[in-house]
Amino acid sequence: MDKKIGFIGAGNMGSSLIKGFKKSGSVIYITDKDITKVENLLDKKTKILATVHDVIKKSDTVIICVKPNQMDDLLTDISSFDIDLADKLFISIAAGRKIASYEKILKGIRCIRVMPNMPASISLGMTSLCKGSYASDADMEHAEELFGFIGKTVVVEDESLMNITTAVAGSGPAFVFMFIKALQDTAMNNGISADDARMMACQTVIGSASYVLEDGRNIDDLIKSICSPNGTTIEGVNRLNGKDFMNIVKEAVEVTKNRCIEMSGDIKRSEIVEIYTDGACQNNPGPGGYGAILIYNGTEKEISGYKAETTNNEMELTAAVEALKLLKKTCEVVLYSDSSYLINAFNQKWVDSWRSNGWVRDKNGEVKNLELWKTLDAYNNTHRMTWVKVKGHSDNKYNNRCDKLARDAIKNKGI
Repeated sequence: MDKKIGFIGAGNMGSSLIKGFKKSGSVIYITDKDITKVENLLDKKTKILATVHDVIKKSDTVIICVKPNQMDDLLTDISSFDIDLADKLFISIAAGRKIASYEKILKGIRCIRVMPNMPASISLGMTSLCKGSYASDADMEHAEELFGFIGKTVVVEDESLMNITTAVAGSGPAFVFMFIKALQDTAMNNGISADDARMMACQTVIGSASYVLEDGRNIDDLIKSICSPNGTTIEGVNRLNGKDFMNIVKEAVEVTKNRCIEMSGDIKRSEIVEIYTDGACQNNPGPGGYGAILIYNGTEKEISGYKAETTNNEMELTAAVEALKLLKKTCEVVLYSDSSYLINAFNQKWVDSWRSNGWVRDKNGEVKNLELWKTLDAYNNTHRMTWVKVKGHSDNKYNNRCDKLARDAIKNKGI
């Protein structure tokens, strides 16, 4: 690769990228307010320049690595330069900064938004890339090749998906570090030395991740393959399931994604509607009730209802429908339920399959509670929905309150 790559900013991530991009054989120009941060990176092909203007003028590709709160001033300065910016490819690593904001200030620029993660510093990174309106396919191929020097890459066509890739890959290392720490601390508490515990925990995670990529089976099958009946591993897995481990992780990723959305300016935190729902039924079928709590901008609203002859599944769906019915405009919605069936129907795309099959589920025929499912499907397409599973009858105060609302509705017959 014979390119001239410029870096505006060389902090922790910028320095990591520079180290990786050196492998491309490209000439690299750097400007930063604190040149001491990059002195150890300099060589015959990696040079410090005094100004942003100089870096952009000399470079084919410009990597913007400044903090988001410095971006507007930087772009305004660049817009005043006597340089043909159309000849340059700009790549930004700023979290939550949408491509349109660059294209608005720097008219018609070729821009690619990327999100690398911390392991990029040891060439084991995971980077997501999204192409701007004026960038070409060749520009994207160049960016993929470049970031391939610091790990793996994925391309997303829809920029909104950068929010979830940032939450999973960008923030994910912190979640993995927490898991490693839990393994390490437990080993140490049971007599393993600190160094051995650290190695044991880290190598277990490295080996497990590599095994997933090499083996090819789905992860559920891999989990089962280790869990012998009445063996050791199944005891731990059952405890994790009992503490709702999987859904705790999913919830952490979802709230991280929502913060990305907020940072991008698409929606403010106060504009996110949180909905908790639950349903209950005596005898199933029999008398049933539902409860829901809507939380918006710090305000809570409770609703509940009763039906003389119903099922638990119908009440779970009804709770969600009745809550969503109260929304008067398109919203960013996070809906929490302890019904695996309801949550999985959307997260695992069952509803999409049912719809494409004419609302026939399988050999058992038509989907039960069809009108409720169709209504939920319509709401899912109207609002920006996130579906989150919570563990029922545990320590989630809102789920417990919804359960009480549903049971009180049955007890009082909706009165």
